[in-house]
Amino acid sequence: MKQLQVLFFTFVFALAAAIGARAQMVVENDYTTTQIIPEAKGFAPGETMLFAVRQELLPKWHVFWVNPGDAGLPLSLDWDLPEGFSTGPISHPVPEYIPVGPLASFAHEDEPVFLVSVTAPDDLTPGEIVEVAIDAQWQACEEICVPESGRFSFSLPVLDSVQSNPAVAQIFSNAKNLLPETTQARGTLESAGEKFRLRIAAPAGFVARDAFFFPEPEGLIKPAGAQAVSLEEGEAVVDMIPGWIDSYNENIVKGILSFKGESGTARGVSLVADVPAPLTKPERDPAPLPQGAANVPLLLLFAFLGGVILNIMPCVFPVVFIKAASFMQSAREHPQTVRLHGLLYTGGVLATFLLMGGALLALRAGGEQFGWGFHLQSPWVVALSAYILFLVGLNLSGVFSVGGGLAGAGENLAAKPGGAGAFFTGALAVVVAAPCIGPLLSAPMGAALFLPPFAGMAIFAALGLGLAAPYLFLSFTPGLGERLPKPGPWMNIFKQALAFPVFAAAAYFLWVLAQQASGAGLAAVLAGAVLIAFSAWMFEISKADGTRALVLRVVSALAAVAALAPLTRLEAVAETPIAMAQKHGAMSAVPFSEEAL
Repeated sequence: MKQLQVLFFTFVFALAAAIGARAQMVVENDYTTTQIIPEAKGFAPGETMLFAVRQELLPKWHVFWVNPGDAGLPLSLDWDLPEGFSTGPISHPVPEYIPVGPLASFAHEDEPVFLVSVTAPDDLTPGEIVEVAIDAQWQACEEICVPESGRFSFSLPVLDSVQSNPAVAQIFSNAKNLLPETTQARGTLESAGEKFRLRIAAPAGFVARDAFFFPEPEGLIKPAGAQAVSLEEGEAVVDMIPGWIDSYNENIVKGILSFKGESGTARGVSLVADVPAPLTKPERDPAPLPQGAANVPLLLLFAFLGGVILNIMPCVFPVVFIKAASFMQSAREHPQTVRLHGLLYTGGVLATFLLMGGALLALRAGGEQFGWGFHLQSPWVVALSAYILFLVGLNLSGVFSVGGGLAGAGENLAAKPGGAGAFFTGALAVVVAAPCIGPLLSAPMGAALFLPPFAGMAIFAALGLGLAAPYLFLSFTPGLGERLPKPGPWMNIFKQALAFPVFAAAAYFLWVLAQQASGAGLAAVLAGAVLIAFSAWMFEISKADGTRALVLRVVSALAAVAALAPLTRLEAVAETPIAMAQKHGAMSAVPFSEEAL
């Protein structure tokens, strides 16, 4: 009998050890390690026990809150429990605002712990074993998002009463401390012009700086939109940009108001706000909310440096070749001409930048949703840009020439065609720079559209100065001509060779046009390019034939008019459903069949 008792207790202890091991089952995925832990040693009839879902994430990776923000999937748990058991919602710690490029995630980093309550039925019998299985799914993200999952199973005994497990007590204590606090105060959420405004009694120790409201409904607010938070007569006031849903018709909104307390400790308050009237998205997106004074000097510096870098971007590089040809022709013999041309080129860049920037700011103020490079959304502007570059290439290749060249520019610098050409080249550089924003320019270009007009125009001017700075510097560099090779026949060959990058830029604009216009429109522009070349050739012949010069120039002008006339009828063609369906990532329809399903 004694041996049987020893065997029995040995079996019981072995079973308890096995149960304990299985109760802390761990699932390792590529980016997360997930563990589900029961708070107590077993269930008790009619009692509630917490389970903790503990995750360890790789650095810079995150998992999502209830409302994931712009994209993502929060943790979901599919419980397999005996009849009579019930589970509560997943309790998340206070979420974090995590910017991801132009978007934002409401998520958790590092080692988040989620809590879920499970209530046992009253008719459990102590001594029974309860089998629990959980299928968990979540999404882990950094620059990419990866769906992950795990299956967890437990065999837990039924005890007379709840018996806590000291080995895991600290895990649950820490997790409870990171849950949002609760407040008895109820807030209100209403439309305020083009914004949504939350008002609620400020929690004790509330500080408006760094505060953020996380609403539970997805799409109610723009996740990446700035929130203006203030403290007014004991109330926390949060202005938010509406999200993508057209209307919110529920009577309440739940969410978490996150802030840093007076000691700098991160806190969060779970709240409920009444919605007196449906919240409707405004017809157009409102301007971003203010986030304090923008660092305008830093934006101006970035704009200037970004303009300098634009000189090596593919869009602008052909214009650099044009200026190189000008240098090679005039730097040695006419240093004053080079300096003047540097100033005129800078003037052309600045004037065009300010003109386009002013037009863009005016259109945005009128409600138009245009960004930098808006002029290239017009097919006729794109076609005209291709024609201009084509003409420049023809000029460099020697098909035609305008004016008497740079040789006599020193006599009357301001009146010679070379000066006008320098100004025009600066303007052309800005037009072709539009497709290239390049590094350092995203922030200043975005800020220029929403800052006060004077600051916005200053950013455009700084960008123009940066674009012109290298050429302007070289223009005023003493002794530049001393370092250049001696003039000779090679200069004409070099100039003609520079025509080919310009032709390539013209071809790029034709490719852009092919995405916008119909086949007939593109054919008309290509035919116009032939007429442009004919017009330039006739113009050059007219200079050598004095008797028929007028007739030849009239023919040249008529050919140019015939080339330009179709541009006024060019229109952007809307994409057909078939064309849209062929794009990468687009959805397409197929006939229904049970076999395919």
